[in-house]
Amino acid sequence: MPCAVDQGPSQSPLWRVHFVCPICRFCSVRNASGVKRAPVRDLASRIGTGEYVVTVAVLRQSGCGNLRNFTCEEGAGVTTGRELRALRESQKVSLDVIAKAANASKGHISRVERGEREVTPALIATYEKTLGVPVAATSHLEANGVAPGTVDDVRRRTLLSTIAAASLGAAALEPLSRLLSESSASLPSHGAVGITEVEAIENATSLYMGMDLARHGDVASAMARGVLMTGSSFLDRKMSGSTRERLHSALGLLADRLGWAEYDGGAPVRAVSLLTVALDHASRGPDRDLRAHTMLDLSTVLADTGRAKEGVEVLRLALGDDRMSSAERANLHAVAGRHCATAGDRAAGLRHVAQSEEAAALHLPAQAPEWARRIVLSKGHHDSALGLALYALGEDAKAHQRLTSAVERLDSGRTRTGLRCLTRLAILDLRAGNTQQGEAKALRAAEEASTLRSTRITADMRMMLEAARQYTPALTSDLTATLSA
Repeated sequence: MPCAVDQGPSQSPLWRVHFVCPICRFCSVRNASGVKRAPVRDLASRIGTGEYVVTVAVLRQSGCGNLRNFTCEEGAGVTTGRELRALRESQKVSLDVIAKAANASKGHISRVERGEREVTPALIATYEKTLGVPVAATSHLEANGVAPGTVDDVRRRTLLSTIAAASLGAAALEPLSRLLSESSASLPSHGAVGITEVEAIENATSLYMGMDLARHGDVASAMARGVLMTGSSFLDRKMSGSTRERLHSALGLLADRLGWAEYDGGAPVRAVSLLTVALDHASRGPDRDLRAHTMLDLSTVLADTGRAKEGVEVLRLALGDDRMSSAERANLHAVAGRHCATAGDRAAGLRHVAQSEEAAALHLPAQAPEWARRIVLSKGHHDSALGLALYALGEDAKAHQRLTSAVERLDSGRTRTGLRCLTRLAILDLRAGNTQQGEAKALRAAEEASTLRSTRITADMRMMLEAARQYTPALTSDLTATLSA
């Protein structure tokens, strides 16, 4: 069924994206001349040229009833809780009315309006429907340190719009054969694909995941590339709808793990491309946690390469999905806290930490996919995520407690995560004057790091060496010798 579109004209001469329908694959766009429908596949390229802009604030109901908000934070920007409160009060509508319409408690809505909870696309839609007026978002590109109209602005808009389109399973992405620098093997292009083929992809992904979580290696990556190319070739063949969804999830997970390995191996540009492919696949499958986790990985690459505010933007988009588990939501909030610290917004970071703790206190899902049990739901993972965030936010005592728990509880297969926690514990001990404990942890971390190839671990070692020079200069030569061995 085609989408019905809102007929209210915009004052902007550009086409503004209203919504995207995942069923009929068309988006609604409008400008001062009126409203039209446009193919979803045109979004990324036309946003990149400036012909389209995106608004986060508009979510209209339509005939197909299957709308999803295109929430890349461009054009009109971000809607804050304070703005929602001002609009509600200007319309003389009580908190009770909004809370009832949103099927939420009055206290929750009040906390959103005070800035203590996230503003989600679903809540924006509730305010618009209840108040009968559009919600105007007011933050601008300058808030992210990017001047509108510059080359950096175009690159930023293109990247974020592509990520947003991929989160809808609608991105026009670079071919995998080019991303992986390999031509696909000669594979049969006929015959239906069944569960047997999909299970083979899933089993290979599980094997690669176990190898990569412990120690990244070229052999494992080569295997993953081959499996990813093979699985992608299956998409051109006939299969049932449920099989296709399951295949998309398997390919999304494999591309996510491979993209993360590319980043950890020092190739952030290739990592972003592969992670965007992973997001597009994950968004076409049924696993909402996988979609969110892939966006988390994308946000981390952005934040760690000097674009922390964009990392936070991606996580805000991910957190707008109410269908993810409480465990993954806790994970996203913890990482958002770390990104906020990097971006210099300590208050927002501490709010995310509080929200992470609140989400983690909820009941864990009775069933979860294997990848989630090995990462998000594994022992010590939440302590590690919060510990890294608290360390970045300067909450030393709380960070020490969380990081200690993580080091004690993490599985032996989580080599790099455990090492990142241990490195920070060593620095915290040296900083606090606990020299003996700090030196022992630092030497242990250096010994473990000497056998790993990881850009993140290398950066952590530099950070630990700097702390040693500052607090215990005599330790520096021993650490250097251990790392060089």
